[in-house]
Amino acid sequence: MKKIKAVIMGFGDRGQVYAEYAEKRPDVFEIAGVVDPDPVRVEKAKKRYNLKEEYCFTDPAEFYARDKFCDAVINATMDSLHYATTAPLLEKGYNVLLEKPVSSNPSELRDLARRAKENGVTLMVCHVLRYAPFYREIKKVILSGEIGDIRHIYLAENVAVYHMLSSYIRGKWSSESECGSGMLMAKCCHDLDLAVWLKGNSRPKAVTSVGSRRFFNAANKPAGGGTRCLTDCRIERECPYSCRKLYLENDVYPFLVWTGVEGKDWSEVTDLKEREELLKTVNPHGKCCFEDKDLVDQQSVLILFGDGSTATLDMIGGVTRPGRNIHIVGETGEIEGFLEDNVFFTRKYLPETTGYSETKTIITEDVSGAHSGGDLRLVKDFVATVSGGERSPSCTDIEDSIDGHLVAVAAEISRKTGKTVFTDMLV
Repeated sequence: MKKIKAVIMGFGDRGQVYAEYAEKRPDVFEIAGVVDPDPVRVEKAKKRYNLKEEYCFTDPAEFYARDKFCDAVINATMDSLHYATTAPLLEKGYNVLLEKPVSSNPSELRDLARRAKENGVTLMVCHVLRYAPFYREIKKVILSGEIGDIRHIYLAENVAVYHMLSSYIRGKWSSESECGSGMLMAKCCHDLDLAVWLKGNSRPKAVTSVGSRRFFNAANKPAGGGTRCLTDCRIERECPYSCRKLYLENDVYPFLVWTGVEGKDWSEVTDLKEREELLKTVNPHGKCCFEDKDLVDQQSVLILFGDGSTATLDMIGGVTRPGRNIHIVGETGEIEGFLEDNVFFTRKYLPETTGYSETKTIITEDVSGAHSGGDLRLVKDFVATVSGGERSPSCTDIEDSIDGHLVAVAAEISRKTGKTVFTDMLV
């Protein structure tokens, strides 16, 4: 296999995770450069991957102006930047692995697919759950024909209290107007992609959705609540969502909470007094979680496919036990499981007893790391694809990613208008 050299564009949490593949397989993958507006992150990448100064950039324009010097770019910038940063890469002939979501604009989705095709390059999207052994094995069962053609897919994304608060209530994905993505696109782009990918043989036709900011809103702020947990809240010690409990006592998501401190990497922000002062003043994670914003904390989606089959997704933010449920009903059997257990059941109806047979599948592969082992398997497949190898059934080519994105766009329109939205009408 040809050794693939890549630039990391956006050396935040996701970019750093994908870059790790170069450490695990230096024989086939190498980090050749970095692009990030934060000099601290650029320096971190430079040291970690022994990069030459001439291949380290804080301004994307400087990188675009350079002659093409490697095979690929892993684009892990923020959601709203994906289209603008990827289009020039495709035009210069770079193969691109692009963090999800691609865009909430259907025209931009189609334009990137067109550019990739016209320039003869690979554009894959980071739908990492396709690569988790749990979902990959479920896809194998479906492709084997064991449960027949799919009639319905039920999915649930149960978002943990700490994750909801840190990313979508207080974090950098807390507002659609600021980050460019609604809750479905930001968090459940994975799940809607799974629904379309698992169904496989029919495209989504119509989408209906309802949802709201049901719990984390100003109307539910407890008496005595303030604007910041550690400054003017009289009930902070009793509040289960206090930033003190989450970030000072339990150090939840430090790579999200402490990033952005000028002149420091998040791992260097360790002093408790400094952390407390940041939460009292400038850090958004110190704000009260009960405020009105434009992101929902629960939403349900109903998809009608062209062949009459259906799929549903329930997103519930702030649950006690997080995880993803799945229940697929086929014409001759069904599959049911819970991702975090790494176990699923395949059942077949027994007419002679009116009961059913059941086969238990236990995932024994290594599922360490984020997304139940999907992250680096995705990068592995990207490297193999760019090298000219055979694409896996999980391959997240842009052409296969568009319909899942369109479902998310349609769901947001439906939620806001109260109408069913037909995906082919989205422009």
